[in-house]
Amino acid sequence: MFGDRQMGGDREISISLPNKYVVEDSMNPGGMSTAMINTRTLNGDHAWSASSGGGGGMFIRMGGPGGQQATPEQIEAMLKRSFQIEMTRYLLAITLSSSETFPIEYKYAGESEVEDAKADVLDATGPDKFAVRIFFDKTSHLPLLLSYRGPKPRIMTMTRSVGSAAKPEDLKKAREDAEKKLATEVPEKPEEVDFYIRLSDHKKVSGLILPHKFTFLTENEVSEEFEVSKFQMNPQFKSDRFEKR
Repeated sequence: MFGDRQMGGDREISISLPNKYVVEDSMNPGGMSTAMINTRTLNGDHAWSASSGGGGGMFIRMGGPGGQQATPEQIEAMLKRSFQIEMTRYLLAITLSSSETFPIEYKYAGESEVEDAKADVLDATGPDKFAVRIFFDKTSHLPLLLSYRGPKPRIMTMTRSVGSAAKPEDLKKAREDAEKKLATEVPEKPEEVDFYIRLSDHKKVSGLILPHKFTFLTENEVSEEFEVSKFQMNPQFKSDRFEKR
């Protein structure tokens, strides 16, 4: 979901422990001649994001200390932390464990309910104030939900005419307008809200019972949902899978 808009597509997630991670999203919004492909990659100490296709362009503006434009080094550090945490949440949801480079401690937090199902709760904590709460069905012992706190996302939509690729001057103006809007709307302190990852449709894969449906919520609103069509355990990745292209 992007505000009041909904887009569908395909997602491929690749994880090579201990610290390599790629997510590739391919979406085709209405009116575009080619798919829009967004990737985010963690490869050891390096991290980056990229986009292509879609007949247009996009940009990411990340603020540094005091609201200044972040340096390339600051941007890479922020991306590395973000992708490491994102990968760890996926690992916890799928395998209930993390990587050796991001150790997790577990503590029993009591009992609760998830949509009327009785649940046992574990607190998982790690480096850099990482914290996730995991809810397990008391009967099946399968994970039902992950919850965590974080800054509320800022949603900004940019519109352009559909059809052929946008002209360079149109993209430049759209970028300048968005930059001005971002500069005037930066909050003093981001609002912290609850996030949830609901896990369902568990099926057996290579002797493991894994969730095949992931529903992401920001507070009570669904922000993203996908169904897993295929898991591959211990795949042989191509040599350049985690390299910048």
